[in-house]
Amino acid sequence: MQGQITLSKKERHYQFLYLILMLLAALIFLGIIFLKGFESPFSDEDIISIRNLEEKTKFDQEQKFTYKLMDSTFSQINRLTDQPPQPFTENNIMNGINDVANQLANDNTTDIRKDAFPQIAKFYKMYFDDKKIISSKTENIKSFQKQFEECSIGFKEKKNQLFQRETALKSRTQ
Repeated sequence: MQGQITLSKKERHYQFLYLILMLLAALIFLGIIFLKGFESPFSDEDIISIRNLEEKTKFDQEQKFTYKLMDSTFSQINRLTDQPPQPFTENNIMNGINDVANQLANDNTTDIRKDAFPQIAKFYKMYFDDKKIISSKTENIKSFQKQFEECSIGFKEKKNQLFQRETALKSRTQ
């Protein structure tokens, strides 16, 4: 007969601690082996943050130039009256709108503020088109008023001629 080996309560606690320590040692050992070549995502964090700051300062400098361009383009559009724009002025405005739209189009910055420039250019284009529509409608209204005045004068002359004919016919019949 074989005798069973029984462990005391104290020995069981030591055995449990021994197994836990062996598990932790195995995890550390395997972690070192498998994660040795793994690059930490936190190691480049400083470099990435410095690059982002550089991009933001570069963007801010380019944005200062773009503000001047946007302000001049908007003031040119806003100065338009109900007269049709001169071709030179229209060309300057369209160049300004295109410059605003393409200001940061080829830039590889990750700043989402660069997406605002094409939207601003679309607004300027719509505003300029509205100003041109207003000028063309004002031109049409002026030409219609002129035609109306000419027609009114012609109508009054015809009315006077008819009145003179009627009075001449009445004077002959009497």
